[in-house]
Amino acid sequence: MKLKSGSLDNIILIVGAIVLLWILLLPKPGNTTWSYPDTLKHASTTLKGEMPFSDFAAEVVGFRALYNKTDPYPILGPVFKDLGIDWDVVDPPSHPPTSFLFAAPVAFLPWPVASAVWAWQMLCLIALSYRFYGLSWKKSLGLTPLTLLWPPTSISLGQVTIVWMFGLALGYYFRKTQPFWSGVAIGIASATKYWAGLIMIVFLMKRKQAVVWGCAALWVLLLAIASALNSAAIPRYFEAAREASLRVIARTDNQSPLVVSYRYGGWVGVALIVLFFSLVIFVNRRFFYDWETFPSTRAWMLLSYFSVALLPTSYSYALMPLLPVIIFLLCERKLAATVPALCALLIPCIYVQGGDESALPMASVSIFIGLAFILDVLPFKIFQRQWQLGTTAAQQWI
Repeated sequence: MKLKSGSLDNIILIVGAIVLLWILLLPKPGNTTWSYPDTLKHASTTLKGEMPFSDFAAEVVGFRALYNKTDPYPILGPVFKDLGIDWDVVDPPSHPPTSFLFAAPVAFLPWPVASAVWAWQMLCLIALSYRFYGLSWKKSLGLTPLTLLWPPTSISLGQVTIVWMFGLALGYYFRKTQPFWSGVAIGIASATKYWAGLIMIVFLMKRKQAVVWGCAALWVLLLAIASALNSAAIPRYFEAAREASLRVIARTDNQSPLVVSYRYGGWVGVALIVLFFSLVIFVNRRFFYDWETFPSTRAWMLLSYFSVALLPTSYSYALMPLLPVIIFLLCERKLAATVPALCALLIPCIYVQGGDESALPMASVSIFIGLAFILDVLPFKIFQRQWQLGTTAAQQWI
C-alpha cells in the first residue's frame, strides 16, 4: 500500500519531533573512548549549552578580536580562558577572517548561551537546506532531527560546515531564476572554507557572469567589513593561519583523502587517488558542460563532492556538506550506486572515536561516493538497474 505524500510528510514530521525530544533528554557523553551513542549525547549537550568547548569558540574569539581591534589570530588556549573555556590549544585559528563574521550575532553572549544559540541556528540551516533542495517544509523539518543521528551532524553543531552546506543549497535553489543570488550564496559557503567555491567552475565554463559577480560581491563585502573592523585581520591571517594550517595538515589523524593517500602510499598513493578523481570527472564529463541555462542537479552534486573530497584537512564534521550528495545518490535508486552510497553513510557511524585509527576509514567515505558516481553511469544494464520504491524519490530533486 502506497502512502499519500501528505501522510508521509506528517509521519516524518512526527517522528522527527519525537527524535529531537529524545535527544534533548540524553545525558552528557562519558570521558572514555567514544561510541555511537556518545555522538547523540554530544548533540544533546551542545543544543543545551552544556558543551565545555567546541571549534566554534575560535570563531567567537576571532570576531571579538575584529571588534576590539586586537590580534584575531592569537594562540587560542590562553584566550579561551576569557570565555571560561579550559582547552589547551597551542595554535591560532586557521579560518579566514570572513568566517569570523558569521559568529557576530552570538559573539558577546556568555559561552554556554552562545554555543547553544549557534547550535540551534545550525539546526535551522539544516532544515532550510533540505527545503532549498526541493523537499516540502514538513519533510525538511522532520528530517532535521533525524539528521542528528548521523555523527558528522552532531559534531558540526559546533562548527561552520553547516553554513557551507546551507550556502550550497541556497545557491542550488537560485541557480535557475536568480543567478546573481546563486553566486552570493556560493560566496557565503566559500567564506567558511575556500573549497566550497569550487562549484563556481561550472559557471565559469559557461561564462555565467551574473553568478561570478554575485560571488565576488559577497567576498568584497565580507573582506571590507573585516578590514573596517580590524585592518590587521587579513595580514595576520596570511602570517599566522598559514603555519597553523600546515601543522593541521601534517597531523596523523587528518582524514583528508589526499593526505591519507600520501601517508599510506607515498607519491604512488597520491597518484592513485588523483587518477581515481580524474576517472570520476571523465565518466561524468558531459554533466559539466551539457547545459545551457543552469547546471543540472548531478553537476551540482559532483562539484559539491569535490569541494569536500579535495580538502587538505578533513575531520568528521567536514563530511557534513556531503550529506545532500549521499541522499541524491540514494534517491537515484540505482543498485550499483546505492551500495557505495550506503557505505559512505555508515562508515562515520562506526568510526566515531577519531584519532589515527579512524583516518583511513573516514577518508574512504569520499572514495565510496566517487565510486557511486562512476558506477551509476556505466553503460551496462546491470549498473542501470533500479530498486523499487512507491514513487520515484529522485523526483524530489528538480
